[in-house]
Amino acid sequence: MSSEQPAAADALSIPRPHPDEVQEYHRVKRILHISELVMGALYWIMWVALGPGHVRWIDQSVDSPWLGLFAAGLVMLGGLVLVTLPLGYYGEYLIEKRFGLSNQTPRSWFVFQLKSWLVGAILLGIVLGGLYGLLWYAGEAWSVWVWAGLILLTVVLAKIFPLLILPLFYAAKPLDSPSLTERLRRLAEGAGLTITGIFDLQLSKDTRKANAMLTGLGSTRRVYLSDTLLGAFNEDQIGVVFAHELGHHIHGHIWKGIGLSAVVMSVMVALIHWRLDPYAGRPEEWVGAVGALPQVFLITALWPLLVAPLTNAIMRRFERQCDSDALRLTKDPAAYRSAFELLARMNLADPNPPRWEEILFYDHPPIAKRIAMADGYERVMASEQPRPVPDQA
Repeated sequence: MSSEQPAAADALSIPRPHPDEVQEYHRVKRILHISELVMGALYWIMWVALGPGHVRWIDQSVDSPWLGLFAAGLVMLGGLVLVTLPLGYYGEYLIEKRFGLSNQTPRSWFVFQLKSWLVGAILLGIVLGGLYGLLWYAGEAWSVWVWAGLILLTVVLAKIFPLLILPLFYAAKPLDSPSLTERLRRLAEGAGLTITGIFDLQLSKDTRKANAMLTGLGSTRRVYLSDTLLGAFNEDQIGVVFAHELGHHIHGHIWKGIGLSAVVMSVMVALIHWRLDPYAGRPEEWVGAVGALPQVFLITALWPLLVAPLTNAIMRRFERQCDSDALRLTKDPAAYRSAFELLARMNLADPNPPRWEEILFYDHPPIAKRIAMADGYERVMASEQPRPVPDQA
């Protein structure tokens, strides 16, 4: 890759998908996504409708409240996994294969799911153990401690994600391009930042899509550029993507995201308090507390969906700030435009999704709006160019 290439030269090697293909891909994905949400909600409503009687088998089988709690959680969430597995396989594997976006085999897809379930089971154990331990033994302020514990867990996960969780799914190695690394470090220095590492993330084993992200906190903060992106983008385009990721650090978006999560979780925890507080300080009545678990799961499933229009709007604002920084730091709207056009081709992105879909599901601005930002920036640059002084001779 050479920065001397024309900004959009690499885009020529990526076929431009037909608009009908893009629309069909998103139509199917939209239907599947909504179906999974509805199925999940109905699943928990079914458990709630069964009433407290659904835990009688646990009461008859175990004497320990902890064994009863984890057995109930495993059965309920395991059932959800089984119910949604066919949709997941169809949408995440078959559809991605059909549209030429996946490099997975059925086996590698299933291994990926197993890893996801393992991580999820560990986190479930931590959250359920903390929730009910505090409910039974932390006194009247138990829900305040639950809220604080969830925030702490969010911070810890953000810290360890690039060290422990991401490597379970994708290998990564330091970027092996001295000239590109130096160029990106200069961009970071120009923004007054020091990045602890720039990594080549090996996504190509699973997908042909391109991606980039900033993860970690403090000493674990790293920028990841997927190998699919590095193989298709030229250095000007990579610089734009990297500058966008720098914007997240410039504006402290990771910490702001954690703060946003804290606000959202405060209401969610208040709803959980309302449902579980009758069992506070009463571990001997664990059967009733565990019997309320489906309502807890229903709250945690529905509340984020209800506030999604607000949280997505905030996240889209964060992304627009980063797009603005990418233009400001690189001063290269042509590379910015070609980078997002190429990204749209590789990911089969819908440049203009329906407005309702953007509000409900998009935490990034649609591609068309991002490219329009480059057009606006280019017009501003042109207006600021000094005009030649007329010849007075």
